Amino acid sequence: MIQKRLINFQDYIPLFILLLFSGNPLFTSEDYSKTILVIYTLGFVAYMLFISGIKVPARMSVIFLVVVACIIILVLFQHILLGFVSYPGVFALILKILLGMFTLLYYMDKKIDFLTVYIKIMAFLVIASLPFWLINHFGWYGYDLNFNHLKTFFFYTSFQGLEGYMLVRNSGMFWEPGAFSGYLVLALVFITIRNGKFQIGDFKMEALWITIGILTSMSTTGFLVFLIILNIYIFQNYGLAKIVVIPLTLVAIYFSYSKLDFLQEKIELQYQESKELSKSDISNTRFGAWKMDLQYIESQPFTGNGLDAKTRYRFHPWITTDIGHGNGMSNFLVYWGIPFFLFWMFSVYKSAKTISQTTFIAVCTTLILLLLLQGEQFLNFPIFLMFFIIPYVYKIEYTQVQAERGQIKNF
Repeated sequence: MIQKRLINFQDYIPLFILLLFSGNPLFTSEDYSKTILVIYTLGFVAYMLFISGIKVPARMSVIFLVVVACIIILVLFQHILLGFVSYPGVFALILKILLGMFTLLYYMDKKIDFLTVYIKIMAFLVIASLPFWLINHFGWYGYDLNFNHLKTFFFYTSFQGLEGYMLVRNSGMFWEPGAFSGYLVLALVFITIRNGKFQIGDFKMEALWITIGILTSMSTTGFLVFLIILNIYIFQNYGLAKIVVIPLTLVAIYFSYSKLDFLQEKIELQYQESKELSKSDISNTRFGAWKMDLQYIESQPFTGNGLDAKTRYRFHPWITTDIGHGNGMSNFLVYWGIPFFLFWMFSVYKSAKTISQTTFIAVCTTLILLLLLQGEQFLNFPIFLMFFIIPYVYKIEYTQVQAERGQIKNF
């Protein structure tokens, strides 16, 4: 998607709101959350269609209908095989995909690069979060969310410090630090996709703030994925110097892993606990959740187990509420089955390949997003669900630009 003009302030608003629906507790964790999702989505779609007069390209309509058809087919099988379906949850999922599609359509119509807007918003969110993160070291402030020891300043989610645990992690405006770091890593991925290579390019300041955000989040998954990206960046950009730089970086990684308690200690403890789990045990850690979820995936590998606790946790019927599931990939596989998840993976690959025109970037993007899913429930939210639609939006733009001025290498 070619950016043909400067981005105005109002052009940041649709994507910022989409990010609010992608994990800001005020928009996703309150009793009114589903209501405002319905009102905003239907209002935004109506505005785009009837006031702005935007026409949905046939390619986008077709892929949206294909995705919805897949969901409906899975729901029908779940109803037949399991006897119950959470229709409000299914409706909310479709609404999130629809909202993501029309947000992309907004930027397509304005000739603005969606990736650039996302990168700049995430850099801004880091800057906005830092003063509140510093305040959080001295106390727990903000609007009380009445769960999980959280309060919010809107641009920052404040955590209550646990007894004997002085580490204060930056969660930005999202539900926890791991979520913030995941969305920040996604911004780095978008920089890479846009440049067609692991380079910073025109995003030097944004990359700096995003890096600061990842570091202050102190997220295990975020750190590890960031270090992977850093090594690929060094390998691609430092020529002969990488012979010296990469070993030094590996040494730094080793010491970081062994000295930071949220890396080695946390990973090894969770892994050890997962090995001791029985089929009836409950776990919300990234490794434990995988082991717990395998029986559900094996039970319904193709059609999934549905969204409602009655079917999703039918082998653990004493679970009636959210347990803070720690693995977004296994959870989505349990919900919707293997084929639908592979469809999403293919969409991620195609998105990166279409924009970057590079197979290497497409493979790296897919693997990085799979790693991010090992820590958080990103596939419950519009930003990650947008990958179903992204490749078709950029394919339209790419075709139009080719027709206007010939072969294009970078977007």
